[in-house]
Amino acid sequence: MKIKGKNLKFISRILRDGSGTAMIKDEKDVDHVQEEEFRINCLSITNGTFIASGFNSYVVKIKIKL
Repeated sequence: MKIKGKNLKFISRILRDGSGTAMIKDEKDVDHVQEEEFRINCLSITNGTFIASGFNSYVVKIKIKL
């Protein structure tokens, strides 16, 4: 499924080397990706988190109901 960045709550950015994640402290850190389309895949049903993949990958929650 694809969804725009403005409909996602960004929790952390997945580091490119796969060593972990970096927390996103402020929504301003991801203002540049609000119009970008991401492919999302479920990470945790219990926590409602997803991996959003585009140019970079992020751990996100969906703001809207699908």
